[in-house]
Amino acid sequence: MDLNGKIIIFDGDSICSDTSELPPDKRGWAARVGNRGNMRWYNYSVGGGTITAEMYAESTGAARHWVSRCIDKIHAEHPTVDYLIFEGGTNDADLLGIESLRLGTYDLSDYSGNYDDTTFTGALESLFYKAINYYPQAKIGYIVAPKMGTPKIGYGPRYHRRFYFLRAIEICKKWGIPYIDLWEGSPINPSLTAYYRPDLDIRGNVDAGSAYRDGQHLTEIGYDMISNQIYNWISSL
Repeated sequence: MDLNGKIIIFDGDSICSDTSELPPDKRGWAARVGNRGNMRWYNYSVGGGTITAEMYAESTGAARHWVSRCIDKIHAEHPTVDYLIFEGGTNDADLLGIESLRLGTYDLSDYSGNYDDTTFTGALESLFYKAINYYPQAKIGYIVAPKMGTPKIGYGPRYHRRFYFLRAIEICKKWGIPYIDLWEGSPINPSLTAYYRPDLDIRGNVDAGSAYRDGQHLTEIGYDMISNQIYNWISSL
């Protein structure tokens, strides 16, 4: 697919917004994909953001960036788009956990649009419902972030971040939303010293050419490694 001149919107948390010191027009996979494709791109992502609405910062009580409701702002500011690419779930998992009622449930036969967006599952369903209805001709996709965290926690399906991502994949399948699973489909892994050095600080890992800054957030090299996968996936939508 020729991406030249297409309008693409990204939204998510710090993994999509990028925590580096680079200027906004060069950060993360949004810049790499958008600039490579010569697209008109916009990144609404905010560090600490959640898919789930009504989530607040623990220290200040301030509202977090709620991806499920930001779609209304996106539509108001960009009534026509060609691509909508979402990411998120890490902060939801960290704040809510596997046993929380706010993980939510879903019904495979329910496409009514009446979802509780204060649960993770309901928020993702609400997001997809609105995105499809706001932009019936657009290509919509969801990115599952790469592996992140400390090796001692492990990366099995009961690891709470992966647990939330697996729920997100279930909701993508229900709604027919294409997804790319970088957690399983990307080679980078913070438990491998080729990609992350736990004995080094952020600057040390950046200087050493690691893929991760801190075992979670990516370096420029990390973004370079996964952005080619994301670009090819978006081109195939």
